[in-house]
Amino acid sequence: MEGYIELPKCTLRYRISGSGPAVVLLHGYLENLTIWEELTMELEPDYTVLAVDLPGHGKSICKEEVIGMDFIADSVSAVMRAVSISKAHLVGHSMGGYASLAFAERYPNWLTGLCLLHSTPNADTHEKRSARMADIKLVKEGKKEQIVENNIPRLFANHNQQKLMGEINHMKSIARSTSDSGIVGALNGMAQRPDRNHIIEQALFPVTMIFGKHDNLISMEVAQTLEERHRKARTIYLENSGHMGFIEEPEQTFSAIKSILK
Repeated sequence: MEGYIELPKCTLRYRISGSGPAVVLLHGYLENLTIWEELTMELEPDYTVLAVDLPGHGKSICKEEVIGMDFIADSVSAVMRAVSISKAHLVGHSMGGYASLAFAERYPNWLTGLCLLHSTPNADTHEKRSARMADIKLVKEGKKEQIVENNIPRLFANHNQQKLMGEINHMKSIARSTSDSGIVGALNGMAQRPDRNHIIEQALFPVTMIFGKHDNLISMEVAQTLEERHRKARTIYLENSGHMGFIEEPEQTFSAIKSILK
């Protein structure tokens, strides 16, 4: 079932299906809830699956200059209330992982578990923050296409880019459909987010981190440092993936997520 809820600062689209314990799926930057269609089909025989278009993405309209991770977390909680979900395992891809950590900070009692899929609890480095500001400038100059062409292929492992050209083009089309205001808001929100390593350290629910060994955005050095720091969390590495394991290695990614939920 697809639905919409109206909030004071945004309209949110969501999809809910299946039955059983709840799983909430949060997509990444320049994505929308349709990226979860295959995973949803895998999960819905055993779980209630809720996917949300995050504010400013997909068909969720939001024109805030800053779409912070706390704001996204509150928006997701509003959808959960609307569909009567009070406990869920959260799976967040990339920016969705940042929002999941904010959710865990604000609503820890709502979680049965947290999975960071190609995401980290670290704040932006100075270099990354500067790159986001440069992208905001491009959007405001009407050069969104440059961001799409630069960013989307890099999400995939270098060795996968040629063979997954069709999938890359599909992700480009999703990125192009993201509103300019949504892109600017998300970039500002990601740049301003704090370090949230303490959320993993203090979590009273299971936490899993899934990384691709060929990720152009999260280096193996960063991933292994996080694994070492968060020994009580479970860390999974996808052997042939970059930042998009659910596309690059769907069978392995879905198997990992289902094992986490069980």
